Amino acid sequence: MTTADLTRLIFKRLKKFRFIILAAGLIVAVLLYLYAKRTPVTFTSRATVFPLTSSPENSGATSALSILLGTDSKNFSDDASINIVELALSRTTREAVSATVVPAMGNKTIAALLVEDINNHLSWMEKKIEAPSPQERLIIWGGGVLEGGLSATINKNNMLVLTYTGRSEPLVKVISYEFIDKISQYYIDLKREKAKRDYQFSEYKVDSLKRVLNAKDYQLIAIDKRTLFTNPSKLEFKVPIENLIMEKQMVNNQYLQAVSNRENAAYKLQKATPLIKVLDKPEPPYSPQGKSATIYGALGFFLGSILVAGLAIAGIILKFVRLEVTKAIFGSASKTTTASTV
Repeated sequence: MTTADLTRLIFKRLKKFRFIILAAGLIVAVLLYLYAKRTPVTFTSRATVFPLTSSPENSGATSALSILLGTDSKNFSDDASINIVELALSRTTREAVSATVVPAMGNKTIAALLVEDINNHLSWMEKKIEAPSPQERLIIWGGGVLEGGLSATINKNNMLVLTYTGRSEPLVKVISYEFIDKISQYYIDLKREKAKRDYQFSEYKVDSLKRVLNAKDYQLIAIDKRTLFTNPSKLEFKVPIENLIMEKQMVNNQYLQAVSNRENAAYKLQKATPLIKVLDKPEPPYSPQGKSATIYGALGFFLGSILVAGLAIAGIILKFVRLEVTKAIFGSASKTTTASTV
């Protein structure tokens, strides 16, 4: 069998099964068309977040987010090494958002709204979802759903970028703002807690040193009482007094430093409420993202036709390959198959 014979056989076979090939292409085209039509359209919000702090914490030499993200642009603050991306994607944050009640949407939790949203925008192969019960399981389920649509990254300008993808445009907006609020509140609470603990520590340090100073004063008074009718210039009375005075001076220096630290901590406690601002707000309109039914239909017709046509000529090509292999090994071809036998 020559190449020309193979071509004629393939052409005749395709002509013979042309209606089956066209029918298969149309069937696959309709299936993929319906699949694309029933695939829900999704909407993606995008927001960039940064903090506004006082000038000592936010110098010109550092970027705005260096305070929020740490020196390596990944930490949540300089005081605590918490990765902001991990915080945004954490289960705690997601479940806190899932448990949030939305007054504008019937006082329902976001988890319950997600159940309704999915049931209202089912894809071709999806089944209706029953809301898990009790409420704790519903919140956990909602956190898992939020994980699939949420992403948090640090862009090249060291800004936190939050994106969320969902099936309902109003719900995407609500969820995006809730994520920003939860992350911001955690940051503010963290700063307040750190400043509060610093103040409490400095206050305790001042009180402790004050008690030490009082104890030194009592010792000096006691020595003075015992040496009332003795010569104070004698070494056996002079050395203890000098040592106590020197120790008192050292403690007094520490006390002054502790008082200064307490005042500094009190100042930080007063201003430990940074402002978290959103540069790009996650506001609609969002660009809808969906599958093109026309493209999927054309692709289905092409794939279906190619698949059935390949199956139709597979036997001819297999016989041709077998004859060529036999010819290459033994030097002569076996009995060839003519067009009439096909």
